[in-house]
Amino acid sequence: MKNECDIVRDLLFSYCDGVLSQTSKELVEEHLKNCESCRNILEEIKQDDKNPKQKKEIDFLKNIKKKLNKKNIIISITLIFLACIVIFNILAFRYYNEMASKMEIYLQDNISDEEIENIKNKITEISSDIELEYISKEKSLERMKYKLRDEKNVNVLDGFNVNLFHESIEIKADPEEVETILSTIRDMSGIRKIITYENNNPYELFIGYLLTK
Repeated sequence: MKNECDIVRDLLFSYCDGVLSQTSKELVEEHLKNCESCRNILEEIKQDDKNPKQKKEIDFLKNIKKKLNKKNIIISITLIFLACIVIFNILAFRYYNEMASKMEIYLQDNISDEEIENIKNKITEISSDIELEYISKEKSLERMKYKLRDEKNVNVLDGFNVNLFHESIEIKADPEEVETILSTIRDMSGIRKIITYENNNPYELFIGYLLTK
């Protein structure tokens, strides 16, 4: 009951001014039927309204309350906006740090098994902690089919017999080692293209990721 009284008392000034919505007005009137204390406060407000000086003071207090409410709303919106910016930055740089540790080496179609092993050995000589995975053309196609599947697990590549993908080697390493790996294998035979994410814009990288989700 006390909480309802607090709510109604906050509405009494607006009730007297006739600016409440129909729902709020009905709430106040229903409460006043059973609450003598709030009825007394309402009578005091009505009496004060008859006194020009007191009415002026009340109007002044109402204006202050409105300004405070408006200020609180602006502060709340600003805080929410700043929180969104902070969260976005955290997620963007977390994703960037994850991608900066990755590297994709696309291989020539005519590359030999020996050349593939030479590339892998050169990389593992840099650090034993570097993770390597050889990706065949078939596995690349299956990955793309998985990405393009719809809700019914059907996708546009089903029944597609021509494989236009290339063999590749995927690397995961410490971001500080990526540049060393790049300079070590850049001129080795059998390599078609090397993709790194180290110098990409973190925001563009993260937005691109979100758009593909």
